[in-house]
Parts: sequence; structure tokens; C-alpha cells
Amino acid sequence: MRVTTSMMIRNYQTNLTKTTETKMNYQNKVLTQRNFTSVKEDPSAAAKASNLTRQYLKNEDYMEMAKDLQSKLDAQEDSVYQVVKYAEELFAKIGKESLNGTNLEQRETYANTIVSIRDSIIQSLNATYSNTFVMAGANGTEAPFALDDQTGKLTYRGLIVDDVANKNTLTKYRDEALYMDIGLGLEFDANGKDIISSTAFDIAFSGLSAIWDDESQGSGIANLNILTSNNTIDSAAAQQYRGAMAIGQGKDNMANNLVDLCSQLALELLQNDDDFDYQSCDAMLTKLKGFHEQADNSLTGIGVKSDFLEKSVSRMESNELSLATQLERVVTPDMAIAITNYSYSQYAYNAALRIGVNLLSQSFLDFMR
Repeated sequence: MRVTTSMMIRNYQTNLTKTTETKMNYQNKVLTQRNFTSVKEDPSAAAKASNLTRQYLKNEDYMEMAKDLQSKLDAQEDSVYQVVKYAEELFAKIGKESLNGTNLEQRETYANTIVSIRDSIIQSLNATYSNTFVMAGANGTEAPFALDDQTGKLTYRGLIVDDVANKNTLTKYRDEALYMDIGLGLEFDANGKDIISSTAFDIAFSGLSAIWDDESQGSGIANLNILTSNNTIDSAAAQQYRGAMAIGQGKDNMANNLVDLCSQLALELLQNDDDFDYQSCDAMLTKLKGFHEQADNSLTGIGVKSDFLEKSVSRMESNELSLATQLERVVTPDMAIAITNYSYSQYAYNAALRIGVNLLSQSFLDFMR
């Protein structure tokens, strides 16, 4: 077989090209610290890496969502805790002290304190987190609680709470849900309209759960205004209250929420000694204790949800570590092996260049110049 110069050149060029490509591939692995830089280099590994990356990013989104919801739950928990402490202070200290051998002047001091605590309760119920009212159920864009300008009664989303006519709507507001997807396998029911509660996390919480007695018919009192425009006790308000609520009737016609009950108790305390209704005040303190227990139960419920979120975040953090490890195994080469292979390929490339010099005659090389 005749070996021509052109054949040697073609073979040499082919082998040199392969050697150069091999060197460049190993060099890229070392520089980029990746097993491949394009899908065509390793389609199977690239597909696996793409799938792992999607899972990793989705898990990261779920984890960030869960952490944000945890912060919102913390805000809810802080607010309800304040309500619990205020309710405890009302029935355990201030309320009892106001009934123990006091006169009108002393009771007026306690009434002022109760009204101040009432206003603090409303502030706690309107607490915000990230410009969202955390005690507003599924509607966090507007402050949920306020005192009605005309009646002085508590309102929730504009509805007077101490009004039996609003019971059904308030119940709907209290029980509404706001579901968030945190990787529990979000699913809809057969109709495709409602989310299956076990597949998402409900972040909605209404302050009504802590301070509203939906079994009570309410006080039936038309006016609970107790403060003047200067935020001082209105002396005429006590007389108006006694005109609407005779002695002995207060214990059977108590407001159905913590805020209005504070107003009603303050009005009872402001009565003259002859019109002071001790039994009604005592019954209201008992109901205040009930609201304290109700708020405390709500606090426990939030704690259960918070604990669930903490465990979910812990699970997602473990999943993140697992996915990152798997992704690293697929994408990242063993650097010791990669550097060794690169060194060998560099050696082979240099050897190929030297062999080329020996294979081709000097005259031919001169001709190539």
C-alpha cells in the first residue's frame, strides 16, 4: 500500500482535531466546573439536571412562601396574645377591683381604664403585617374593626357585631378561608371550583374568632357611645344607658363581643350609687372571663398552624439539601479527575504537535510557510 504525503496530512489533521477537541472539553470542565455545557454533550444528564433544577426552584418558592406565611402567623399570634392579656387584665384585676366597695368617683376611674383597654383591643385587632390586616379573614386590604360613629358599637367590615340581623354574614366572614400553595399537592374538588382544604394552607384568620360570641343574641342596646368628641367620658351616656337598661336587666342583655362588653361594663360602673347594678357588672365580668378563654383557644389554634408550618419548612429545607446534592452529582464533575484528564489531554495535544513535526519533512514544512 502506498502512503502518500496527502494521506499523512489528512490523517494527522483528523487526529489532531480530535485531540484538540478532547483537550478543550476537559479544559471547559475544569474552568466551568460542569460536566457539560450543552445538551448534546450528554442528553441524559442534561434532562435529569433540568428536572432536578425545576424541583429545586419549585421547592425554594414553596419554602419562601411558607416562611412569609410564618411571619404573618407570628403577627396574628402577637395580636391575639395582646387581646388575651387585655381580657385577663379586665376580669382578673380591674373588673373585680371596681366592684369591691367603691363609690362613683372610684368607679369612674376604673371605667376610664376599661375604655382605654377597649381601644387598645381594637388596635390589636387591626394589627398589620406587610400592609395587610392580619385579623381581617380573607380580606386584608382594609381595617376590619371600628366603632360605629352613630351607635358607638363595634363593627366588622362595616357590620355592627352586636346585631343579630348580621349574624349569618358575620359567620361567613369569620369562617372564610384564604388558601396558599406550599407544596401539599394543591387539588380542586370534583367541580373544579373549590380547593380541597388538605392540599393547601389556610392563612385566613378573623378576629371575630377571638372576641365574638355567635351564640348570644346581643344586648339589644341602641347606643353604646361612651366618649365625647374630646375622648372624655360622657356623663349623659350613663343616664341614657340606665334609661334603656333598667337595673337587673344588664345581666340578661349583655353585648355579644368583647369590645362592646367593655363599653357596657364601663356604662354600668358610671351609674350613681343608687342605680349601680352590682349583679349585672358581676355577670359581665364572668362573660369577660369567657372571652379570655375564647381568645386563648384562638391563640392555641394559631400555634397549631404555626407548628405545622415550621415542620413544613424543616421538611422543605431537607428536600432542598437533597435536591442540591443530587444536582451537584449530575452537573459538577469530580475536580481531581477532571484536572487529571485535562493534564493528560494537554500532554497528548503537545505530543501530537511534536509528532507532526517529525512526520512531515522539512521541505514540506517550508512549503507550508
